[in-house]
Amino acid sequence: MNPSLADMHRGLDKTQAIVQHILRHIPLPRRCTPDSKYSLTKPLVVGLSGPQGIGKTTITNKLVSTLTGAPHNLRVFTFSMDDLYLSFKEQEMLREAHPNNKLIEFRGLPGTHDLKLGSNTFRALCDANLSWYESDSGHHTEGDKPRPVVLQPSYDKAAFSGCGDQVPKEQWKQEQGPFDIVLFEGWSLGFRSIRDRVRMKKIYEEADAKGLFLAQHSLESLEWIDNTLREYERDLYEFMDIFVHLSAPNLSTIFKWRAEQEKDLWAKKGTGMGDEQVREFVKRFMPAYELYLERLKSENVFSSSRSECLGSEEIDEAQGGGDGGSKRESSLLSTLPFRGRHLRVDLDQDRDMISTTLVE
Repeated sequence: MNPSLADMHRGLDKTQAIVQHILRHIPLPRRCTPDSKYSLTKPLVVGLSGPQGIGKTTITNKLVSTLTGAPHNLRVFTFSMDDLYLSFKEQEMLREAHPNNKLIEFRGLPGTHDLKLGSNTFRALCDANLSWYESDSGHHTEGDKPRPVVLQPSYDKAAFSGCGDQVPKEQWKQEQGPFDIVLFEGWSLGFRSIRDRVRMKKIYEEADAKGLFLAQHSLESLEWIDNTLREYERDLYEFMDIFVHLSAPNLSTIFKWRAEQEKDLWAKKGTGMGDEQVREFVKRFMPAYELYLERLKSENVFSSSRSECLGSEEIDEAQGGGDGGSKRESSLLSTLPFRGRHLRVDLDQDRDMISTTLVE
């Protein structure tokens, strides 16, 4: 762990460390805006990723409580990848179009989300801020100035006997802007496409000997997921300014945590999944973890987009090429849009923080 980061986070719990990471970036320029008109008014979009059972919802609620309360008093909008699942009819159509791909038979993995809904929600948030800050303030006082409204998407997992469906739009919660922060969470958020068929084939050929879950599916099914991830990077990731990855000790912990959640559900509501049902449920997600999680742990989720914000000549110069490259290296690299924005929070089996790392 970076020594300075260790000093900053010493004595903090995981929520406090994440809050510090968020607050540090609020006054800084946004990473890359999807539209230049948003560059000065865009809310800080925080991507929060972590496997099932790690406590993303609990941490999100704590973050909202801390950030909206004194002394910060910030305006926060939250939504989740789970709010963006395809409608029941669209999921049925997807399953019928790919009958041999068991990975997308039910909702959950990349390819089963309404990316247009996600992108439209992000743009609505950006537009809300733009309209608020660029409106003619001379006609209104702060108290009577009409606040922009953004609808919060909602999904009902219990609909259609547990198959799920999008909640009708007229029932979505209305949130009033402007917004300082947007918290967006999801178990697969930050996973990036491999984009290399040779490498994918090699991973697949070695999977059976390694006892990986992905060996239980066809290479074509895995390639479909991988190709679909490119759309997530294009339609959703471009809006994120900073990223937080809650990292589990190992993949087996995910089974343990999910089983614990079901036991709590049984205790509270008298219903839930048994241990074997939990195992079968979690197994559906394992191929994605096996393909993408290690990269998320070790490589900055924004690093591949550095060329979108800096020209190739500037990057070459920052890396030592061109005239005077060595003189500008440290100063220009410090302004690269991905540096310092990806925080990994390593947790133990009890979900307590072990360490934090700025992934570069």
